[in-house]
Amino acid sequence: MSEQEREAPFRFVVDGGRVLEDVPLREIAAMLEGFAILVARGSADILHRPMHPGAGRQEGPIEEASRIRLVSLTSGSIVAAVLPAAPTPLPEGGFDLGAETLSEQAIGLVLDVAGGQTEGHADLARALVDFTERHLGRYEGAVLRLEDRRPGHRREVIVDVARRSELRTKIEAASMPSMSTKDITGRLFEANLETHSAQVRTPTGEKVDVQYSPEHEAEIRRLLGNRAELRGEITYDRTTQHAKAIRIREIVTGDQLGLDFGGVDFWTDRPVSELIAEAGAQPVEDPADLELQGVSDDAWAALYEVLGSAR
Repeated sequence: MSEQEREAPFRFVVDGGRVLEDVPLREIAAMLEGFAILVARGSADILHRPMHPGAGRQEGPIEEASRIRLVSLTSGSIVAAVLPAAPTPLPEGGFDLGAETLSEQAIGLVLDVAGGQTEGHADLARALVDFTERHLGRYEGAVLRLEDRRPGHRREVIVDVARRSELRTKIEAASMPSMSTKDITGRLFEANLETHSAQVRTPTGEKVDVQYSPEHEAEIRRLLGNRAELRGEITYDRTTQHAKAIRIREIVTGDQLGLDFGGVDFWTDRPVSELIAEAGAQPVEDPADLELQGVSDDAWAALYEVLGSAR
């Protein structure tokens, strides 16, 4: 084994099924490309940015991070020793602080998800399952082994049939909508009085489906096109965490919607003199009272110099 192979920080290994010499070059290339796409998806998750569909070029940093490099393919089991994408060269005089690159973080995230840490990464988990089924599923007993060989990070994750089944279960659970009892405020529209359904548009522009009981029909009629606060069981999209639907238990309406001013007439204009008296404000008799105390002449001069240089 060469020095470069020993230093490769990551490896993915396909054990069982067949040996390297029996695998067509096209399949090996597709497997390497598929792993690079997993790294791209991991980078997108870390940056909280969407992935472009397909296997084409991605947004700048995601594309750069996915440019992992193959060090070697070892005979026997399919063993690919991999380097992360090349780091961006430091500017002259810059310091290498040893921080992980985005590419290293993304490969690490792929290992996390392969180990079962799928929360918040359902799409990456789904892509990983698809990857293993595409390249290993046809071969009985074949498993994927992912290795992080960096000092201080050493670990090994095995994705076999049982782990793939576990990942599928977690993906399905993540795709099921969650529910809670909360409020939604927005403008009611598109009511169907026969099916007791409507929609509400929230201040952020999202549309939420509304289901209500016959007892709320009169109030729904009156509020069509107006703003209302709806209280009930809200169903959320598990992926986006956005509200999808609400089954109404209570409708809160009124000019002072959602606010409680304790009997104060909020909409009445009050004279400024009354507000001044209420606040206890006093007129300024001596302009010297407005002077900022405790600031030296040198400090003022320094401030004026900074302000002048910013022009």
